Amino acid sequence: MKLKKEGLPEEGDIVLATVERVSPHAAFIRLEEYDGVEGLIHISEASKTWVKNLQTFFHPNQQVVCKVIEVKPNRFVHASTRRVSDYDRKAKWDQIKREKRVEAILKFVAKKSGKKVEEIYDALRPFEEEHGEIYFAFEEAKKEGKSFFKGLPFADELWALVDKSISLPVVSVKGTLSITSYAGDGVERIRAMLRGVEGVTYIGSGKYRLQVEATDYKEAEKKLSKLVERVKKAAGKTESVEFERDRKK
Repeated sequence: MKLKKEGLPEEGDIVLATVERVSPHAAFIRLEEYDGVEGLIHISEASKTWVKNLQTFFHPNQQVVCKVIEVKPNRFVHASTRRVSDYDRKAKWDQIKREKRVEAILKFVAKKSGKKVEEIYDALRPFEEEHGEIYFAFEEAKKEGKSFFKGLPFADELWALVDKSISLPVVSVKGTLSITSYAGDGVERIRAMLRGVEGVTYIGSGKYRLQVEATDYKEAEKKLSKLVERVKKAAGKTESVEFERDRKK
């Protein structure tokens, strides 16, 4: 990774490291996200199962996700792969993928604008601090438009690439509408109630699947609630409407 974080990691941080050399009882590592920070993983912190010899468990140039358990003043850390959960490991690799995409974008913008990658990265640090990651700032820019980068000397080049290469995540929420009509023309009444309501699918026995997509769960839930309320308001005295939200898995 070309772009490095400033300072040192903190105890408890999940980091990406490269194994440089391995002895029977310790693996010596280099932290990829921090400049000049090295450390080791003791054999007791390598795995939840017994390891007899680390040289059969790690190999040089292997990249591992580990947890920082101690930070020394001389920029040396003690780390653990044993204490990293499957969830944290996957989340870290997903983060690395996002950071690589950011690097590729910044390199391209640097080439187009005639500036150095480091200059562009420094200018984007406030966005990183506000949104947690530059990539998440790019997603916000995708929502708001070019004005998101107002004031940056390379705003045009950056926006053109963000607009082209960043896709917003899509989440889905759904539930089941149960609609009953006691009127003679009940079928037509129900059709009228659902006319213009997007994301509705008939699943049988007076039940309808209602599914909504958005870029985040808060917005999706808001849209779903509005649609359910719209159907209920369209119901007459001879109709009953119930809605059951699917549980998140």
